[in-house]
Amino acid sequence: MPELPEVETIVRQLRNYAIGRRIDKAELLRESMLKRSTLPFDDFFRNCSFAKIDRRGKYIIFSLDNGSRLLAHLGMTGKFVVSENENTADKHLCSRYIFDDGGCLDHIDIRRFGRLETYRENESIPVLERLGIEPLSDDFDASSLKAVISTRNGKTVRTRAIHTLLMDQRLIAGVGNIYASEALFRAGIRPVRKASRVKKKELPLLAESLKKVMEESLEEGGTTVSDYRRVDDKPGNFKEFLRVYGRAGEPCRKCGTEIKRIRLNGRSAFFCPECQR
Repeated sequence: MPELPEVETIVRQLRNYAIGRRIDKAELLRESMLKRSTLPFDDFFRNCSFAKIDRRGKYIIFSLDNGSRLLAHLGMTGKFVVSENENTADKHLCSRYIFDDGGCLDHIDIRRFGRLETYRENESIPVLERLGIEPLSDDFDASSLKAVISTRNGKTVRTRAIHTLLMDQRLIAGVGNIYASEALFRAGIRPVRKASRVKKKELPLLAESLKKVMEESLEEGGTTVSDYRRVDDKPGNFKEFLRVYGRAGEPCRKCGTEIKRIRLNGRSAFFCPECQR
């Protein structure tokens, strides 16, 4: 699933391509992708252009020049790809936005675990209000990480594995398996350790590690493990720099110990037994 760096990469490219271009026609080819709507899909976009494109956690928010918004989540295999020819279409095409100058923006999702929602001007978007702190924000540091561990839901949070806690979107928005595993490796913390056992002196390094690994991934256009593609349909390059994620059975790049993979709360976590004691 695309995580914060991948979604942010997509948003930045979408801004360069789509903002200000008038939408001539919008097509919904997979009705199951639209989970909430206020108007028929094409009518919602009629005579509009994208005025702003933002990100919150793993969500993309398309703001139209009439104040309405389209919320998109990419799920496991979703992507937005530039297509300059509306006469060709991928068989997994879910929605399409055709501009009056002939360009197209295609929304493709092979497994269709993603979602689209439409909101009129001034309508609240409940799912965004439930998201936690942004790890790339200026407010994210050791203090905010401590507050997340110490106060949210009390004992329930503190007794959870730190890897699982980092991926809870209600606590920290945008983190998934890749960057939770990579940040914990850099901080020298095993993914199974209870959040309450993370020491105060370890929090600055963990917060810094999470922020830095995401910033480094952004510089490389994100991480492509299987399906993720940028808007130009190219893969992200950060996979080559991963230190533990997806490397089970391979030697640690730091000490040579074999990387291990475990299951936590139904998700994979990767770590080095020597570097993360």
